[in-house]
Amino acid sequence: MIVVCPNCSCKYFVKPEILGKGKLVRCAMCGTTWQQLPLAEKSKRDEVIRMLKVTVFWFTVFITVFPLLFARQTVMKYWPASSSFYNYFLGRSPTDASIFSIKKVSSFFIKRDGKLYMGIKGEIENMSDEVQMIYGIHIDLREENMGADNFRASWTQKFSYDKLLPNQKIVFETDLKRVPYKNLICEIKLASL
Repeated sequence: MIVVCPNCSCKYFVKPEILGKGKLVRCAMCGTTWQQLPLAEKSKRDEVIRMLKVTVFWFTVFITVFPLLFARQTVMKYWPASSSFYNYFLGRSPTDASIFSIKKVSSFFIKRDGKLYMGIKGEIENMSDEVQMIYGIHIDLREENMGADNFRASWTQKFSYDKLLPNQKIVFETDLKRVPYKNLICEIKLASL
């Protein structure tokens, strides 16, 4: 076993049986004396300290993570900005139909220099009992005969506000975008982070 002086860090090799259950030893270099325990007793103390650290760590994780996962409504009530955490990290999509309702959607067209420009307006309502983060809307336009993934025009309109209170409604109107002329199918969804 290696014994290290606590004062000058000088190291000594000592047979464990010489120490027995513990002896008073003195450093030959600096003269410091201390009680040296045998290796087995020292490792028991280290194991108790290690177990205490592990217990404190897991207790801290539990009291931090448990409320975030299982007391979501309470956390969001006192910390509304946490709703973006839930949307992003826990995969709760803000496009969930039970959370938001997009209503009264209409389009308007303007022709400039022989080109057709389109805007979309409508209303978004927070249908939940909680404050919800909202980032904007994403609009995809395709012609009727095109596949579902083939879009002719696509854009995202950001909002100047970032959250909706429970049952709050907002009216939105998008910027004008140049679009194809006929048989348009419009898909509107809420933009994510």
